[in-house]
Amino acid sequence: MKRIVILLFLIVIGNSLFSQAPTSTELFEYNRSRNKKTTRGLQFLGGFAIANMTASGYMYYNTKGVDKSFHEMNVMWNSVNTVIAIASLLPKDKNDMSLAKTLSWQSNTESTYIAAAALDLLYSTAGLYLTEKAKTDFTNHDKYKGWGNSLIYNGGFLFLFDTGMYIAHKRNGKKLNKMMDKINLSTGGAGVKITLHI
Repeated sequence: MKRIVILLFLIVIGNSLFSQAPTSTELFEYNRSRNKKTTRGLQFLGGFAIANMTASGYMYYNTKGVDKSFHEMNVMWNSVNTVIAIASLLPKDKNDMSLAKTLSWQSNTESTYIAAAALDLLYSTAGLYLTEKAKTDFTNHDKYKGWGNSLIYNGGFLFLFDTGMYIAHKRNGKKLNKMMDKINLSTGGAGVKITLHI
């Protein structure tokens, strides 16, 4: 009976380490650092998109042929990027998440940027396809060539952006790994041993 009580006590302590809102300054600072990197990245993406929309909006009315189609696609593409950036900045970032929630958030963030980078390569590939199609479709040559060049340009930029964000978050995640190294969970016989190195 005594062993069962001790085992239940250790399980409760173990669960509380991963579920309760941490008071650790180190964890709070980690979440704040991650959120700051995300915010700065999205602000950069939004600024880039708005600048491109503005420039291409002007150039659309002052160019012809392939260039006109390039700027047309550029405006459409970057209007979507602007909406994505603004929508992503609206939710209030949480710095006081539990360790379990922080680990999940970190993993999801890295996975999101990896998936986005893969999609960016598809965008550029679609652009290459359109530029090749333009060589044989003389009726839509200007449209396909201009749109294709725009997709290659924007896909290439987004690939660099998403890869850079992944690397930044991956490096920041090393701080989280160091925090995890302070917690050891092991089993021995009928008990569970939790060691917290402070």
